[in-house]
Amino acid sequence: MVATAFPSKVHFMNWQTPIALAVVALTASIFAWRRFRPRGFSFAKDTPCGCVSPKGGVRPPGYVIEGKKGERPRITLKS
Repeated sequence: MVATAFPSKVHFMNWQTPIALAVVALTASIFAWRRFRPRGFSFAKDTPCGCVSPKGGVRPPGYVIEGKKGERPRITLKS
């Protein structure tokens, strides 16, 4: 007798279950895709300084800035 007391609500809830499961499945698949997808090369993440590497393998000269408290800073050009 309890099951037939609200037959219209039971029928009304039947379409919501597959929709809710579809939303959950879609959300889980998006999270899984973001977690396991192949990532492209990113200079900011894949290099220590986050800068673009030079083409051709030739490195430009670098600057070394040294200094101690109370002294003049020393700037050295590395080749």
